Amino acid sequence: MKKQLTLIGMGCGSENFLTIEAKSALQNAQIIFGAKRMIEIAVRSLSGVETSVSETGKKNPKTDPLYRAEEIFSYLKENPQYESACVVFSGDVGFFSGAESFFSFTAADSSETANSEVCEWEINAIPGISSAVYFASKLQKSWQNWKFLSLHGAKCNAIEQIRKNPACFFILSGAEDVKSLSEKIQKAISNGILSKVKCWLGKNLSYSDEKITCFTITSAGLNDSERNEESACHFDNEKGLFVLLVENEGAKSQPVTPFLNDEDFIRAEKIPMTKKEVRRLSLASLGLSESSVFYDIGSGTGSVTVEGGRIATEGQVFAVECKEEAFELTKKNVDKYSLENVTCILGNAPYCLDFPAPTHVFIGGSKGNLREIVEFALKKNPLVRIVANFVSLENLCEMQNLLKSLEAQNRIENAEITQVSVSHAERAGDFHLMKAQNPVYIVSFSGKTGEEQ
Repeated sequence: MKKQLTLIGMGCGSENFLTIEAKSALQNAQIIFGAKRMIEIAVRSLSGVETSVSETGKKNPKTDPLYRAEEIFSYLKENPQYESACVVFSGDVGFFSGAESFFSFTAADSSETANSEVCEWEINAIPGISSAVYFASKLQKSWQNWKFLSLHGAKCNAIEQIRKNPACFFILSGAEDVKSLSEKIQKAISNGILSKVKCWLGKNLSYSDEKITCFTITSAGLNDSERNEESACHFDNEKGLFVLLVENEGAKSQPVTPFLNDEDFIRAEKIPMTKKEVRRLSLASLGLSESSVFYDIGSGTGSVTVEGGRIATEGQVFAVECKEEAFELTKKNVDKYSLENVTCILGNAPYCLDFPAPTHVFIGGSKGNLREIVEFALKKNPLVRIVANFVSLENLCEMQNLLKSLEAQNRIENAEITQVSVSHAERAGDFHLMKAQNPVYIVSFSGKTGEEQ
């Protein structure tokens, strides 16, 4: 029979919320692993069964503050006397939990990466009451439509998630995250990205010093609800375990496709910008998803970068610009929209593109490196989706020759060239005349796994 390794969700804090199954597993364990705080909760939960344990002649389980899968399996390999072990985690084992690394080891059990110390253990998981579920019950709210996010040792595009979702639940590292996120929300409201939002802040849920407060954030700042004596500001210098629920009623009517107008961006003279109609067609042709890794080459004003960052809220966007003035302008527009998933780079592509492989690339300007940029993107990801804009016939001709070469090598497919001519009506006395913009050529294609690489 295999040895038993049990992963236990300890709930949101107090040992009073441990399940009977979890307590039984802890009682029968020879050794308990986990973060120090979790081990302390586990030991307290066993204090009530101490007499029965001694009567049966069993020793109290040993504890060790290890919580990483590779460290624990290495320890167990060096100590083969253990046949029953538990690893304790905060909350639930399936909710932003370190238990995920153990599930990965289980998946590797049948692969070439499997090793003997993993194979001899049967891994079981016991769920716990997560902080989100507990908090929802205290607020008397349903949680099934919440967007769950973590700032605990991680980054997320917080403002964009709040903009797109009616309710966002955040796990926070501490009081500093409360202050930082509140300031970002207030800035987003001041910039017109968000309207008034309502927040519920929880500290040390399920513990004796539990605190829950409700407040709103507007352009004027943070206002506490009259029904709460505790102020959210009072948490600024306190240590503890924090969660935050942010409700944005305006999120229900906000589209997720590109919809910003040219006037929504900070502009500068002589720095080009991909205009609204061309921008929307180009982004539609790209087909970005929430998790895309997107390169914007030649970002200029940053309009495509910003629109892309608002779509790929759970992905990454890299804006590359070789001119310092345009680079700074892109940064200003990214900052205006509080896009934490965007990285701005000053340099020449593709020589500065030391980033994760792109799923999508937009080329607004290549500075004579068109072939090198395309070849680089296809090398990083042979299935990458690329869209490029051209104004001059010479640059379009260069792209046509490149497409012919790549098609001959069977490396791309679905190549399309579209010319877009846009005119806007302008008043001339008592009449309106159509004023045309420069025609733009939109070139799009997808990489494929060809026979010749």
